[in-house]
Amino acid sequence: MATKEHTEPSRDAWGPTRAALVVAFPEPGVLPVPKSGGPVGRDWFEQHGVVDERVSSRHAVFTRPGGGLHVEDAGSRNGVWVNGSRLRSTERVPLADGAVIRVGRTLMVYREAFPGDDDRPSPPLGKLVGPYGLRDVVDDVKAIAARRPRNVLIVGETGTGKELVARVLAERARPRGKYGVINVAGIASGVFESQLFGYVPGAYSGSGRGSPGFFVEHDGGAVFLDEIGELAADLQAKLLRVLDNREVLAVGANRAKPVDLLVISATNRPLEEMVSKGTFRQDLVARLEAARIDLPPLRDRAEDLYEIMRTIVEARGERLLAERVEVEAVERLMLEPWPSNVRGVQAALERIARITPPPELTRAAVERVLGPRVPVPPGPASALTLDLVQDAIRTAGGVAQAAKRLGVSRGRLLRFLKSHQ
Repeated sequence: MATKEHTEPSRDAWGPTRAALVVAFPEPGVLPVPKSGGPVGRDWFEQHGVVDERVSSRHAVFTRPGGGLHVEDAGSRNGVWVNGSRLRSTERVPLADGAVIRVGRTLMVYREAFPGDDDRPSPPLGKLVGPYGLRDVVDDVKAIAARRPRNVLIVGETGTGKELVARVLAERARPRGKYGVINVAGIASGVFESQLFGYVPGAYSGSGRGSPGFFVEHDGGAVFLDEIGELAADLQAKLLRVLDNREVLAVGANRAKPVDLLVISATNRPLEEMVSKGTFRQDLVARLEAARIDLPPLRDRAEDLYEIMRTIVEARGERLLAERVEVEAVERLMLEPWPSNVRGVQAALERIARITPPPELTRAAVERVLGPRVPVPPGPASALTLDLVQDAIRTAGGVAQAAKRLGVSRGRLLRFLKSHQ
């Protein structure tokens, strides 16, 4: 069969890890890394469930000189693209974890430590979509809910889905209890105590018949304290008493009332740095993160992006049809850093739809919204080695601080460590 010309358009529960090529477009899937040295093409991809007429019979060569995975073009008609740049005919480049590879109309993400041996995409975690990039989170939620925890801290950048994970965790850990949400940053310090802990009649002028407070109202259930990093210093000790003793002292009361609560907190702020600066209590952090869930930023799970996009578009009553979607458009979106994460994707898709409405998606429309493609180097910005990582963790005092020092995300550093266990 002749190659169809492609013209440029206008955690532990998952078991051991392995290197893999995670297919992001047009349909999610997982491919093994080809054996080193021999060219792979259309037949190899079809044997592994990917049918793409724009893949040549000899398309790419994967090798491991020195242990790291490299890729080169095997003389294909439509080229091998790494992070948005087409490889020259004799060029062989190293692949960093998370590198986006395009062959024909197929987009893949290289993962050095893909968890488990189940290649099927994971179902959504509540309303949070992540066919492959949320496996550690799914594992954490399942394990934490089974232990019937008292305090859980969810950490992640804005737009990563902290509230969605909190709701799933509450439903699984306290299925018969009430669930309530409080935005800590939205409560003035002067009324924080009365709203959360309640107040008795006569506690202050205008107190009326009193109020049981947020915690007592949700006794037996779960509460979600969003943006806990914004909690004023003078209120941190009062929250600590609740977390320590599971007792609530209402404003004006003489006796505390016991409560049985799952307290889920969330923040996008670095609490460890706040502790070192004296703006957040170390003992409160220790209580909050008795169990901890770290949500990866979208840039660390580019393999999930197209499924996230389809979900967003379908929520608007529309559809994206893969055959009418330009692969370069998806590639451009996968290479965007998305500082606002899924919220940023939602906003971008709304603007793109005004130019090219679904079911189509064109590179021209994407670039009008996001700007021209900026190629990303195929290799790591600075190569990670086990000695370098271990030294950074030791001197920085933890994984999160070491990741910042090394200029990588916490998720990437954890995957690197997992692959070198």
